[in-house]
Amino acid sequence: MNVNKFEIIDGRRYQALDDTNYVLPNDIDEEDRLDLQHDYMKLGFGGRNFSAPVDALLRRGAKVLDVGCGAGSWVLELAKEYPNSYFVGLDIAPVVPPEKKPDNVEFIEYNVLDGLPYKSNSFDFVYARILLAAFTREQWTEIAIPEYARVCKPGGWVELMEFDEALKGECENVDRLSKAWIDFADSKGLIASPGYDICDFLKQSNYFTNVNYEEKHIPVGPMGSSKVADLGVRDWRDVYRALKLPLSMAMQISSEHYDAIAELASEELMKYGCTWINMRAWGQKIDYDVDQFSIQ
Repeated sequence: MNVNKFEIIDGRRYQALDDTNYVLPNDIDEEDRLDLQHDYMKLGFGGRNFSAPVDALLRRGAKVLDVGCGAGSWVLELAKEYPNSYFVGLDIAPVVPPEKKPDNVEFIEYNVLDGLPYKSNSFDFVYARILLAAFTREQWTEIAIPEYARVCKPGGWVELMEFDEALKGECENVDRLSKAWIDFADSKGLIASPGYDICDFLKQSNYFTNVNYEEKHIPVGPMGSSKVADLGVRDWRDVYRALKLPLSMAMQISSEHYDAIAELASEELMKYGCTWINMRAWGQKIDYDVDQFSIQ
């Protein structure tokens, strides 16, 4: 690992690259958070890891790309469920695989903004989840979506999953942190909640047919079952901790002041609860020439 890629700030490790928008930490605590978030989002969608109609395809055997795979939870879980398929997890940061990595899994360290390092028509299913902190609107429409389409086989599927960063409820400090994220995202040209755009991204690209959209309102805290309540509060407590650097900057407050607000927000979630809106959009690639797109 090239340690020059990272820097330690306030006890957390961050990417130290000029060509990335990503502001979340990259360390063991963040890997644990991503594992928990994976379980929480899956539960919110009724135990389903995807919405595109690819179950039969994966059972027969397919090649699958997970863009921005994070800790690799999605890839590792599906690789066990679908042993006939081959799964590639790609992320800007190195993924530390388990000691007994499945034979049908590989992880690649790569920046999507450089263009995906694969030939056209390489994958049957391309999946990308929670990249709201990675792309500006132009990068979504001019790089990410065209690249997903390029490496997907004609007749294959692309699925995107995002969420509304602003939790819905009557929680003062939760709202303060949601507003701080919106302010920070705006300052960086990011889309604060791209989940509302992903369906249009697929439709307006003209690369896909059979485009569909699914939205789930997932309870956080006492508004849901005990399992959802526990996962939701734990996830958002860790989200607030992970976002400490950018949000404290956006709010122009000290580290200690931010910690106090984040703790109050977590207490509000435990006491009152909120709703977290998650979105999935998926489409089937038509036989369309996307090789005309290239990274300059």
